[in-house]
Parts: sequence; structure tokens; C-alpha cells
Amino acid sequence: MKPTFLRSVFSILVAVSLAATAGCSTRTVTSGKRAGSPGPAAGASVAVVPFENLTNNRHAGLILTDLATTILHASSDYAVREVSGLTGGDAVRLRRLETESWERQVGVNTAAAAQVGAALKVGYVLAGSVGEYGFVDGFGETANVGVTLRLVRVEGAEVVWAGTLSRTAATSAFHEESVHRLAHQVLLELLGRMKTEVAAH
Repeated sequence: MKPTFLRSVFSILVAVSLAATAGCSTRTVTSGKRAGSPGPAAGASVAVVPFENLTNNRHAGLILTDLATTILHASSDYAVREVSGLTGGDAVRLRRLETESWERQVGVNTAAAAQVGAALKVGYVLAGSVGEYGFVDGFGETANVGVTLRLVRVEGAEVVWAGTLSRTAATSAFHEESVHRLAHQVLLELLGRMKTEVAAH
């Protein structure tokens, strides 16, 4: 065989190998219910408070909060109350959480989540943080999303379930995953785990 032909074949094999390697998706997940803690029954009332944004994307916290709220609404497993239902000082406080500071929203801790839940008259509050939302360097642009969630029982201000999931999308020279679509998939999986695990005794 001619050297030129061999070089061409080798180049093709290298390209295919790189594409296959780049196409591997990676994920890390941990979740579970606290032993002895009563989880929400089907139809229980749940409010979703703004997630803390720990990324460099200014709106990542609000994007993931909105996605989680929509997924819970669509599932019909819980009676989801809108945080916008708050009035007076509580409403002002949450509006500030959504707009401050310059690049990051302030998170809602367990005690504050329980207070918001009491004001909304719900049984549970879903709080969380976004640690990753964007692209990582690699073969093309690779979407990467990391989220941590806590389900807080308003009575007793107790975390009854917690979970975290970090996922890097599978990508190749011919396909690049949307960060928003990956975030949707991450929340679907994490909220699905929450539903299953809180129902287990």
C-alpha cells in the first residue's frame, strides 16, 4: 500500500476513536431519605424556593428553579404552591433573592425554607443550589450541569430527603448537547429519585 493511503486510513481511525471517546457521558449521583423522617404523601403541598447559584452563569439558579417547579407541576404528584403567592415582607425578601447580587442569587437555607413554607401554608419546601451550569473544555463544547436539592419538612424544619447529581453530556464531532436540555434531564432524574425514595419506608 502507498504511504499516503495508509496515512489517510490512520487519520480516519484516529478521528473515529476521538469521536467515540468524546461521546462518553459521565455522571455522579448521591441521594437518599433520612431514616425515620416522614416523607410527603401523594398530593402533599410543596413550594419551590429560589436555588442558590454557585456558577458563573448569572441566571443559572433561576433557570433550574423554574425547571424544577415546572417538572413538579407536570408530574401531578404534589400540590405545588407558587412562591409568588407570598405577600408583604416575605414577598419582598424572595424578590430580592431572585435579583441579588450581581452574578449570584442568595440561597435559602433550611431554617429560611421552613419559614417560607409556613408562610405559604405548605407541608414541604424544595430548596437547592446549582454548582455547575455551562460548558467544559474538551472535544467541542461539552455541556455540564450539577445540582443539589433538599426537601425540607416545614414542621420541625427537617431535611427529609437530599440528593445531588453532576452530569457531563455525551457529545461528539457531530452533536453538541444543549445545557438547558441537560439540566432538564438532570432534574428529571433527581426529582424522580426523590419521589421514589421518600415513598420507601
